[in-house]
Amino acid sequence: MSILPRNEVLEKPWKYIGYPAFARYLSLDDDFFVIRRYDRLHCRVLITLQDEIAMLEEELDVLDARYSDRNAADVDNGSVRRDQPERKALVKRISVELMNYDELLYRYTQMKSRPIAPKENLGNIRNWLANNNKPIEGKELEFLKARDLITLAKGSKSLLRRLFERYILSSTSELFGFLASRRHRDGDSTVHGQDEPIDTVIAPAIFVTAAVMLISPLWILAVTQSMFARLGIITGFNILLLAVLTSATLAKPFEILAVAAGYSAVLVVFLQIGSIS
Repeated sequence: MSILPRNEVLEKPWKYIGYPAFARYLSLDDDFFVIRRYDRLHCRVLITLQDEIAMLEEELDVLDARYSDRNAADVDNGSVRRDQPERKALVKRISVELMNYDELLYRYTQMKSRPIAPKENLGNIRNWLANNNKPIEGKELEFLKARDLITLAKGSKSLLRRLFERYILSSTSELFGFLASRRHRDGDSTVHGQDEPIDTVIAPAIFVTAAVMLISPLWILAVTQSMFARLGIITGFNILLLAVLTSATLAKPFEILAVAAGYSAVLVVFLQIGSIS
């Protein structure tokens, strides 16, 4: 197949690009693939199924009451094998409806656990569409405006991780090729790094940062005489620790405060030891 000039391709993007290239772009990385969760429709279907099951439950209660009535013929309500055909059929129907309800609820719960698609991901998709002269029908891209878009990425990324990928990884792709080994060029260049090499770099960086923040204030406190200056040093390093934990990790607020409290306790203990000496 001959390769067409770029300008000719952009004249008819719906023919030469279209969904084949769009799907290929979305499949490059989990970060690029966003899809709707359909919250409203899931809730609508679930509450509909719930009401249908509730009506079946009422029918079963009516049958149980009828077969248990003292004026009715004797019916063995303690046997499944000798149960009445009408009640057997109803229970079987309820089991089918419950299976549909449970499966949909479970699958929707799994979808709810997926992270919401970041704005950066949506921006990448819109940029790709704009650079390729909008090869997809506009009406079929309305899903990008929905509020229930999710991503298939492993999880949310910290602020420092996003800044690293945007301003360092993309701009130094030639220098750090092992961090940006997957590229795709379709009129523009999209550089995205593999998670494993980036995690390998980040792990020792976090270790070194933690060691420096633990050791540095001890030496600074040792050579500082003024009590107010020492308290200022402890306060400054605690604020720095909170900033690092907030921007570099996905820890919850109470977890960050617990770490900061422990860190502050270590510095205060050293301060007391220095005062006694």
